[in-house]
Amino acid sequence: MNPRRVAVLGSTGSIGRQALEVISSREDLLLHSILCGSDLESLSDQVSRFSPGIAAVVDPAESCPGSMVCGPSAVRSAVEGADLVLNAIVGSAGLEASILCRDLGIPLALANKESLVVGGELLREFIASGRVIPVDSEHSTIFRCLQGERDRVRGVTLTASGGSARDVPLDEIDHLPVHRILDHPTWRMGARITVDSATMVNKAFEVIEAGWLFPDLPVDVVVHPQSIVHSLVRLSDGSWKALLGQPDMSIPLQYALTWPRCDNCVIARDGPLDWGPLEFMPLESGRYPAFDVVSVAGNEGGTAPAAANAADEVAVEAYLEDRISFGDIAVVISSVLEGHRKTAVSSLEDVMNADAEARASARKVVDRLCSA
Repeated sequence: MNPRRVAVLGSTGSIGRQALEVISSREDLLLHSILCGSDLESLSDQVSRFSPGIAAVVDPAESCPGSMVCGPSAVRSAVEGADLVLNAIVGSAGLEASILCRDLGIPLALANKESLVVGGELLREFIASGRVIPVDSEHSTIFRCLQGERDRVRGVTLTASGGSARDVPLDEIDHLPVHRILDHPTWRMGARITVDSATMVNKAFEVIEAGWLFPDLPVDVVVHPQSIVHSLVRLSDGSWKALLGQPDMSIPLQYALTWPRCDNCVIARDGPLDWGPLEFMPLESGRYPAFDVVSVAGNEGGTAPAAANAADEVAVEAYLEDRISFGDIAVVISSVLEGHRKTAVSSLEDVMNADAEARASARKVVDRLCSA
């Protein structure tokens, strides 16, 4: 059997780097292409180490070598000819790549949650076709747990670590410095996703994602500080099914990249005696106001989630630059959504217009907070 040709979009990010390690360790996977946004130096290092067929940069920060594809055609060049695309692009920019996979009929291993958060309506039929395989640990767990279940399950429960602000006194949270927020207790991730974990915006996004991936199933969230249980499915008889193990994104990556064969190499070596006590608790009222705001946007649907995502991206960037406080992130998102006029989503243009308007509005809110 010929190896599966994999395109890795967002190869210089955390998920992309781990994916390259998984691909290089397996004879049944072949690195078709790698793509990044602008980090030409890191991409060049990856070319030297992993020898992809194609290397592409969307917006190079410096002069682009002739051996690389650069500019507007980069994504299409990286995707065409692949048997499977891993979309690990950070942020709403990943939606266009997911739509391209839909249009070309190429199976998609989806690690870009914004594709579903802002453009789920545009991918509805693609998801229904069975060609979208989730990579996020929570959704990968649900996907795996649903395999073999002939009876309709009762619902799914997403687990959340609670982030780096989980145990901080409520009266101190709003002014936590960046270095404290980026010190996640269990996962090592990029800066934005680590901040989103602390605000629980990422978990609100994951609830929206789950609604698209597993339609008509009730979804709730519990805090699980140890991050050993990677979400749960309640079966038709009321019992529970889950996937347990130390946090390691290589496991859901390998599963998605080899689906449906799933001839998996052993990655995890831990067991129950390594895990210690496992705790579960409800979300504490008042600790995660941004979660509540984004959840409401998800329930509203239309362009509201796109506006929430854009506002969050602007707010998190401002926080990482020490322009606003941690508590101001929720203020920015809420202010933007209050002024957003929701419309239906029928095209990429609808999403992009909502995104642009929300970003402009968010920047105004940030400027106002900075001058206060």
